[in-house]
Amino acid sequence: MWKKLAVTAISVVSVGVGTAYAESSLPTVYHVYIDEQHVGTVENQAEVKSELRERMEEAEENHEGLNLSYMEEVSFKEQKVLSVKDESSNVLDSLQNELTLAADVVRLHINGEPVAHLPSEEKAEKVLETVKEEYVEEEELENLEKGTPELPDLGETKVMDVGLSAPVTMKEDQVMLSQVHTVEEAVSRVEEGRPYPSSHSETTSFMGMMAKSQKPLVDVVITEKERKEEQVPHKVQMKKTDELFKGESEVKQEGEDGKRELLIERTYRNGEKIKEKTVEREVVKEPVTKIALQGTKKVPSKGTGDFTWPAVGGEITSEQGERWGRYHKGIDIAGVSDKTIKAADNGKVVEAGYRNSFGNKVVIDHGNGYETTYAHLSSIDVKKGETVKKGEKLGVMGTTGRSTGVHLHFEIHKEGSLENPLSHVSP
Repeated sequence: MWKKLAVTAISVVSVGVGTAYAESSLPTVYHVYIDEQHVGTVENQAEVKSELRERMEEAEENHEGLNLSYMEEVSFKEQKVLSVKDESSNVLDSLQNELTLAADVVRLHINGEPVAHLPSEEKAEKVLETVKEEYVEEEELENLEKGTPELPDLGETKVMDVGLSAPVTMKEDQVMLSQVHTVEEAVSRVEEGRPYPSSHSETTSFMGMMAKSQKPLVDVVITEKERKEEQVPHKVQMKKTDELFKGESEVKQEGEDGKRELLIERTYRNGEKIKEKTVEREVVKEPVTKIALQGTKKVPSKGTGDFTWPAVGGEITSEQGERWGRYHKGIDIAGVSDKTIKAADNGKVVEAGYRNSFGNKVVIDHGNGYETTYAHLSSIDVKKGETVKKGEKLGVMGTTGRSTGVHLHFEIHKEGSLENPLSHVSP
């Protein structure tokens, strides 16, 4: 415990007069001690005590909020003497030079290691709060002080906890006034990894300078939770049916994605995410399975005898008959945005490739005496020997071979003889 002012018992020196009266008439002096060291004698101890009070009052005024005392004990011993030798000047100089002011503090420890001396527990708590505020808003810390927050709503993220990676303790102590730290100084020590030095001044030591590059004495660990929604992909179920031809498909039931809510917990250390996990999953809307029908019915190679228009719309640009001194065997169809060429009826592909003036050409044998021809295609999507159904894509309208522009040349043959396509189809 730091020492206060003390006055010892009176020590009286006999002068041989033999009477109490003579003794009481001698002058009185006071020996002044700092701890056990005699620093001089004074006639007026009140002057010394006044000096001590004034110095203390000045220190208290300059260090408001600190509870101050002297580290050394100042004591007085009274004595009767024959002659007075006043050493007030020396005594006051000694008080000035040898007395040390001390302050009551809270010593902050992190992971058992002393860090700083703060004027109060409130200031020590402010240090920890300031360290945390480097990575979390002050408002969020205030909310946490009120208790554990409620879980976040959908679309919301909340800080659930802010802690430190090492234990923190506080202990009452008394230190020299020069060893008291401000909140700002203590925060710097924590963030720069500088525990309180145990020996020589860190500001002039090599180790002190190197300490500034160390890791912080403690890490700020933040736990947050987010509630969000995500889609649950729908499944696709394929069912085979003989109501559709092979290669054909049809959607019997449209699929629809479901929804589920997730509660995600993330952990950060000094602002860097170190862990993420989903702590809750709840399906709020079940997905609807898409059901698709897949045809198994064999495509007939025999035509129906009822032909369909072999293009997607369009107009006839040239009919069958004499043209430019030659006989035009079929009709020309052009003027379409969708250039898909379709089979006019069920049948078997007997030719699919490039043929002189026809360019890319497809011929279908419909198995009932009829054959159809499709010419000038830019590309062919079927192969020789393949069975196609009525309306199936054969290729894309083009201008290959001898052609004056993008169009389809279409012919119909029966038993090897030409027939007018317009007797069977129309736009």
